[in-house]
Amino acid sequence: QEVFIDKLMQFAQTGDGTLLGRAPLSQSEDKAKMLIATDYARKMSLDMRMISPHYDDHVDNKASHCAAKIAEYYQKYDAQKGTQFVFSYNPNEWNPYSEIKRKLVEDHGIPAHEIRFIQEAKTENARKTIIEAMNAGRIRVLFGSTSMLGTGVNAQKRAVAIHHIETPWRPSDLAQRDGRAIRKGNEVAKLYADNKEDVLIYAVEKSLDSYKFNLLQNKQTFINQLKSNNLGSRTID
Repeated sequence: QEVFIDKLMQFAQTGDGTLLGRAPLSQSEDKAKMLIATDYARKMSLDMRMISPHYDDHVDNKASHCAAKIAEYYQKYDAQKGTQFVFSYNPNEWNPYSEIKRKLVEDHGIPAHEIRFIQEAKTENARKTIIEAMNAGRIRVLFGSTSMLGTGVNAQKRAVAIHHIETPWRPSDLAQRDGRAIRKGNEVAKLYADNKEDVLIYAVEKSLDSYKFNLLQNKQTFINQLKSNNLGSRTID
């Protein structure tokens, strides 16, 4: 990742696509090179295998860290059948969700049928069935994107942790995700976790992650000022 970040910085300056292992940029691509760099940066911070299948698994990638943390909460709240939400955007390419599930099953011994993806629910009835199974503790880990899992999902009854594999661009998206568990009706948190919910955000140093998180903070600060009417000025840049 560190090596690739250096290449990305060189690419942003020169527009030389070969630095990233791709063909030279076309004229239209050259105009959008910062967008291309941002897309690569997002994929790179999620998992290098999203850049190319030639990269190997690594003990220090997000999938490894996230799987270990999910397993930790799984064991800690096993008696209460504590449940967890895992959020990421929905990539079309190689999928980090499936990789985390593989690690949970193979490395941490969690039964595969207790780990589900909200994308599997193709109908409203299938969606309701998954939500019911989460509240009952039959499903213990549920993966999804902000759009599919962020709203209208009342599966908070046993929720003990929320994992953000990547940071969204909007504060409202982060709030929607967290709202799946931080809400009334969360019985396990109320009785066994001091009425608190753990939220874990995974970030790679010197990557787009920290930039996005600072951006979120700036946006949220601005929104809070606007709502609380303590800006001290009539105009806002």
